[in-house]
Amino acid sequence: MKRQLPIIIVFVTALFVMVTKFFDLGTFSKTAQDELNLWITVSSVFAFLLGPINLVRLHWSNVEKKRPNWVYSAILLVVLVISTIIMFVDGVNGKVSLFIVDKIANRIDSAIYAMLGFYVCSAAYRSFKLKNTEASILLISAVILMLGQAPIGDAIIPNTSKLAEWILTVPNSAGMRGIRIGASIGAFAASIRVILGLERSWTGTGS
Repeated sequence: MKRQLPIIIVFVTALFVMVTKFFDLGTFSKTAQDELNLWITVSSVFAFLLGPINLVRLHWSNVEKKRPNWVYSAILLVVLVISTIIMFVDGVNGKVSLFIVDKIANRIDSAIYAMLGFYVCSAAYRSFKLKNTEASILLISAVILMLGQAPIGDAIIPNTSKLAEWILTVPNSAGMRGIRIGASIGAFAASIRVILGLERSWTGTGS
């Protein structure tokens, strides 16, 4: 029953949501959707709480077992505890809390994004090498787009900005739509498998 109960709950919930979304049941549909939104909000709060709990368990295990780079796990735990205490005492909009977010957390985020830029450039350089026809097309498109975004692009090659805009609005949009459609079909198929009980790995009991 432990394996079947979660599957039954998911099936009944999904069926209930689909019925209220696709069929007009009058005031019942509106009431049901409001109740579902409330349950989603409550569930999201509990799911958000599980994140820090799992984070603490993972890094505490690293510190306890002295795994490689366990010092960083210890620093994370200390910072997490101090930040949590400050947020509770000073409040979310307190001076100390805002100082931590604006002057420390945001600065760290900016530094990480700045370093990621070098990795992106390195990956782009490796990808743009003329190894085959696809890489050649990718390289030519990237050069046109970079020139089209720069003010000097049209001076070097006339109508570069128009060609770059066409690449963005036609081939790029078509490719992105194809990716989104494929991802949506995959998500739909995965959802059907979960609803019908064909996919049970999410229950932790295997397929």
